[in-house]
Formats: sequence, structure tokens, C-alpha cells
Amino acid sequence: CFLPAYSMGDRYWWRSMVNYYTWRDMASYVNIDPELDRGQSYMDAGTVYFKEGSYVMRNRSVAFHNGVTYCVAPIMRNASLDDTAIADQLPVLNGFTVPRSGTVDFWAVGTDCCGSGEFFDCGDVSSFMSRSGLRVLDARSRSMYVLGVQEWSATTGLPVRHPLFFTWVRDPIVHAESLQDKCLTDFVVRSVTCCLMCFVVSYMVHNLLHKVHVT
Repeated sequence: CFLPAYSMGDRYWWRSMVNYYTWRDMASYVNIDPELDRGQSYMDAGTVYFKEGSYVMRNRSVAFHNGVTYCVAPIMRNASLDDTAIADQLPVLNGFTVPRSGTVDFWAVGTDCCGSGEFFDCGDVSSFMSRSGLRVLDARSRSMYVLGVQEWSATTGLPVRHPLFFTWVRDPIVHAESLQDKCLTDFVVRSVTCCLMCFVVSYMVHNLLHKVHVT
């Protein structure tokens, strides 16, 4: 039972628990402005609280299909909230106002949640109280999201230099703790199940050996 238990435990750690502890070890930033800030300054970000007025452009998302559907949508902020004169001077490209940072680096992402017509519906994006993000850590998913962002950039003509991908959430702390609680519950259930299976298998082997010995 040791080898199967070790294998299952190792796989469970990498699939479930590692994100929670990695987020804790990464940096947390407050008042990030997608209009002014650039992704290269926050490469170590795990938890991000965006500045008031930040939002996900749900109707400007892109879906990239590869087994599952990888959905990406830019996180933006209206420059007119700070200075209407500045906002009026910003260039407009293909219907998009180019951010003052010169790049669109902050992205909300998810899988199989684009809805009809590639309308972004991932995470807590439907909540008006949401303006926070938890960094996406899975390397394979990130590579798929990069392809989606490249398609978006080629379509719109806007530059994307250092894209960072986030799960859009209302409260990152509550979200992370709920993930931990779910993982601990799953761990207990799987541990008990594994013990019961080992007991049943041991009992069956014992009866078999006993019958062979009697014979």
C-alpha cells in the first residue's frame, strides 16, 4: 500500500495544495493600476488588489481551444477617473483606448467559462465587488493563455509585453482559504478511503492464504 499511497499523495499535492502555499510565499500588491502599471514590475505577484475602477472587459475576450477552452480577457481601468483631459488625449486603436503604460499586461483568465459568443464569465467577474486577482501558477495553462493573448494582440493591434494571468476573485484570502479547506476535506476522505481499501485487500489476501494453507 505504501507505493500507491505515496504516488497518490504526491499527485494530490501538485494538483491541489501547492497553489495555496505558493500564493502565501509570493508577493501581494495593493492598488495596482492597469492603466499605468506594467507587468514586468510585478513578476513576483501572487495576490493583486487592483485600483478602484478596474474591471474585466468581458465582451472583448478571446477563447483558445486545445482540449478545453482557455479564456482570456484584459483587465482595464478608465483613465477618465483620474483626469478627463488626459483620457481625451490617449490614442484609440481599433476601438480600444491605449493605456498610458503602453501595454496591456494584466489578464483575467479561466477555462471553459467564455459563454456564448466568447463572453467572459470566469471567476467572480459577475460580482461588481470584485477587483482582485490570484496568480495562475499552472505552467501548461499559462502557455495556452499566452497563445490566447497573442491572438488578442494581433487582432486589436495593442501591445502586450509582459502578460500576467489572474483568476478574478472578490476576496483572494477567502478564496485561498476555501481552497485549503476543500483540499483538507478531500485529503481526509481519500485517506480514509485508502485505509478501508487496504483493510479490505488485506482481509481478502488473508482469507485466500488461509484457504490455500488448509488445502
